[in-house]
Amino acid sequence: MSAVRPIHRELTVGKDLPEVSNAILKRVQVLDGKVVRAEHNIIECDFGSLLQSRVIGEFWVSKSTLPKKAIIKMQTASSGGTMVILDIKDTHKYGFKWGFVQKYEEALEELAESLLSAIQ
Repeated sequence: MSAVRPIHRELTVGKDLPEVSNAILKRVQVLDGKVVRAEHNIIECDFGSLLQSRVIGEFWVSKSTLPKKAIIKMQTASSGGTMVILDIKDTHKYGFKWGFVQKYEEALEELAESLLSAIQ
């Protein structure tokens, strides 16, 4: 079974925590994500559709339809602003991904870039 490398990014932005949280939640909505948990300093959301990926097939669905999970942790940075820790992974755990690993990794990278661009 081929493993898809998860995405991990850390950055500090010059905005306060509520502003960062609101910007991320707005971007999740634009990207048709489903917010699973949204607390003061953590946002957990799901993207894509496992059902569509299985029924239609990974080859045929768009990268945005591939099932993914994003966890965004935020904390006030000591230097001011907000430190953001972003982790994104694929959630399609069963079956083989031979030939699709690159597609999954590109989908995770595009999601990370889109989420981070909302706060920069």
